[in-house]
Amino acid sequence: MSELTMTTTDTDPDDRMSAWLDDHIELYAVSALTPEETLRAERELAALPPDARSAYEDRIVEIHTAMAGFSSTYALETPSGLRGRVLTHVFDGAAGFDAPTPPPIPEPVPIGGRRQGPQRTTAVLAAAAVTVVVALGAGVLIGRTTAPEPSPAATSVGETQQEVLTVLAAGDATITAEPLADDRGTITVITSETAGRAVTLIRDPGRPISPDSTFQLWLVGGAEKPVPAGLIPGGDTEPVVVDGLGDAQVLAVTIEPAGGSPQPTTPILAQVRL
Repeated sequence: MSELTMTTTDTDPDDRMSAWLDDHIELYAVSALTPEETLRAERELAALPPDARSAYEDRIVEIHTAMAGFSSTYALETPSGLRGRVLTHVFDGAAGFDAPTPPPIPEPVPIGGRRQGPQRTTAVLAAAAVTVVVALGAGVLIGRTTAPEPSPAATSVGETQQEVLTVLAAGDATITAEPLADDRGTITVITSETAGRAVTLIRDPGRPISPDSTFQLWLVGGAEKPVPAGLIPGGDTEPVVVDGLGDAQVLAVTIEPAGGSPQPTTPILAQVRL
């Protein structure tokens, strides 16, 4: 298979601008850019044609909505003493602290000859992961709104909730949001290699799938054939935890008959590198 190239020697300024926004739009959405980068993102967004700017704005909304969904679903009471431990750690450990260099992110893996577009993966550093967990504990949505009071059921940490929190709290967590083909919605994946898990959410389908169908997740790249990784019924907004990532390099999603299939039977709607 011939190698796919993402750039050409004659890339025009608009393409370079779009490439920079592709690499930074998620960080912009969660207010994680430097002031200079934030100004650049705002200038480049303002300079885009209306249709292109609208596409980026939609992606920002998708990220806010997905993170708000995680926060409201997994709102927990802050553990006793957490604030004191965090402040002690910050003030005692700040002097002379050198942040580790994040590892390089591997290139996406093409699946079945389908051309892979520019990936929009954001590396979430340890500090950002801690911010997410503290926000969950405080009942605050990532979209800078206040969550309603958590129900008694929400404050009792179940097994799935704890798995989700483990991924969110991991220092190597990464977040990716990708649109599904055929206007089937948006898939958001938060992955941690150290936790060996990925948290997946599908939201906002423009064209809902039929009641006798389901979204099915697949791990690709760690075995000869795609490995089934979980089912997400249409209209289900609950996060799904994917275990045993192993050497898989891509999480793909298809539409399959209810109950799932041993191998994909329909075209891939999206693929997210892990």
